[in-house]
Amino acid sequence: MKSALKILTAFVLSVLLLSCVTKQESAARYSVYVTNETQYQLLPPSAFEENMDRFQNITGYFQGKVHIFGAYIKSDEEQVSITFFNQMGGSVGDLVYTGDSLVANSHFTPPGAKFEYMMADFQFCYCRKEILAESLEAIGLRFEVSGHGGKEIRQIWDKDKLVIQVEREKNRTKLQNLLREYSYDILEGN
Repeated sequence: MKSALKILTAFVLSVLLLSCVTKQESAARYSVYVTNETQYQLLPPSAFEENMDRFQNITGYFQGKVHIFGAYIKSDEEQVSITFFNQMGGSVGDLVYTGDSLVANSHFTPPGAKFEYMMADFQFCYCRKEILAESLEAIGLRFEVSGHGGKEIRQIWDKDKLVIQVEREKNRTKLQNLLREYSYDILEGN
């Protein structure tokens, strides 16, 4: 009887823990693998081009599936805060990054999810070009920026292989990770 009660208690606790994942890291620098061998250190919030206070409609493409969600971004020199919404407008999670800490809460993310990767993609889209170039070149990757017709194209290269491409227009940003085979199409809201 006692062992059955212990098993039931363990099961209930597991379900409760998995229903809402919260991840908080210690005050350490965060890094992600841009390639299978090359680690990129996340930049501080002060590296962003501008303070943000806007809504975004995001369509993600991964493994043949389409994921549509919204995000409200608020950032300044001290922190980046992102709240995620489902298609019905309900909050499904948030992420706050200060450079020294990364705190993420999500109702639908599996344990062990690496929110650092989401922040890295966000940085590749919106951090200042010269800071990104310096950071990426320090780890052996090439960062190129070109533009024409009101469009800016950012590319991250590993030798002769294009790894990530970001296309930015006035109210639209598209990130393609060619190595990991996923992409985001981001439309800025008013």
